[in-house]
Amino acid sequence: MAQEAAAVANSQPQNQQDAAVTNPQPQNQQAAVTNPEAQNPEPTLAGNDEEVLDLGNLKSDVWNHFIKIKKGELIKAKCNHCKKLLAGESNNGTSHLRNHLKSCMQRKIHDGKQKVLGANFVTKGKREIVATKFNAAISRQDLVVAVIMHGYSLSMVEHLYFRSFLSGLQPLFSVPTRNTLKSDIFKMYESEKSRIMKLIGGNKGRVAITTDMWTATNQKKGYMAVTAHYVDNSWILRSHLLRYDM
Repeated sequence: MAQEAAAVANSQPQNQQDAAVTNPQPQNQQAAVTNPEAQNPEPTLAGNDEEVLDLGNLKSDVWNHFIKIKKGELIKAKCNHCKKLLAGESNNGTSHLRNHLKSCMQRKIHDGKQKVLGANFVTKGKREIVATKFNAAISRQDLVVAVIMHGYSLSMVEHLYFRSFLSGLQPLFSVPTRNTLKSDIFKMYESEKSRIMKLIGGNKGRVAITTDMWTATNQKKGYMAVTAHYVDNSWILRSHLLRYDM
């Protein structure tokens, strides 16, 4: 699996308060009152008064549900579910963050145990809306497959805005670290290796071995691949990549 693990590849919304400064209308105070967004603008990921901070070496799983921002001179933890701001300094600990998650109504609405509407591709260009249930294990496996098949960098899962993107899609998904992702890749390799050995071993026909040369598009490096071909017991031609080397 050293080959799979070695494969390495990879808006700011306008601030409403700034708009109010550049176009002052002191004579029309009623318009400002009737516009709740002008009085209480929604915090954003990267507004003029908010700076998203790197989580660094924070290992607590509670940070899968928060991002750390700098608002003025204060460090805050912003809930990914309800956008509420809580104390985010390191010396504040994480107990108050966990307590918030227990009572966060937006998180309960998106509880993974509840079914939500999702889209399944049934034919090309068409989708079917069905009730689905979030499965963290399957999502994590899909991430592993994507990294292997597309040669993404293992460090991608530690990129701040990639984690923020995934959190927006599914706040309950716990993004693995680089080392955890690497471990998952090796586990998948061993699992697939065992599965293919059983398939070839249980086949009654002969197996043809071929070699081929190809170049990785993301690294511009040449590889020699060894592939097994055989016709299975159902008379279907099968091919499996056994190994490749530089």
